[in-house]
Amino acid sequence: MFRVEPVGEDISAAIDALPTDLLAAFADLCAALEVAPWSVGEPYHPANPTGSRAATFGPDERGLVVYAVEDSDRRVVWLWSVLIAPLL
Repeated sequence: MFRVEPVGEDISAAIDALPTDLLAAFADLCAALEVAPWSVGEPYHPANPTGSRAATFGPDERGLVVYAVEDSDRRVVWLWSVLIAPLL
């Protein structure tokens, strides 16, 4: 199992402010990251497949997180705030 950790107050605040319609999908994303983080999402930069990763979640993939996997410490670290696309 991996630990999923937000780093910084801005990321924690973004998670706390998630719209209610995204909460279950975000929980599912976190659960998947705890088990197999390399199988979730895609490389953030295609030229660096073992670097940072990005994953979308929720209805219409409105949520986006960018994270790093630290195998040696068995943890996943949020690098970038959780972004939410507006409903159109």
